[in-house]
Amino acid sequence: MDTLLKSLKQIHGVARSSEAGEVVEFAGSFDADTLSAVAAVSAAPLREIGDMLAAGRLERWYLVTEQATYYGSERGAERLLAAGEPLKNPEALSKQLQSSK
Repeated sequence: MDTLLKSLKQIHGVARSSEAGEVVEFAGSFDADTLSAVAAVSAAPLREIGDMLAAGRLERWYLVTEQATYYGSERGAERLLAAGEPLKNPEALSKQLQSSK
């Protein structure tokens, strides 16, 4: 996790969590437990939106607020999450997170 955190410049923290929202490991300075829990609770509604739009399986997402950008990378039974600086265009960083191991 530390290596991943160092490679993603605008990220303050990164966490790997289970599908149920339990933090498996994390690095950095952010509330990994809360982000993991919110991502787990949000997973079903996001899947339903994808189904309604016939968009297929959700692979990654991000949410931008005035204070931060939150990222999610769905990986089967686990989820990679990150939080960082607010960005006008978080797409590139979201793709980097998705492609990381």
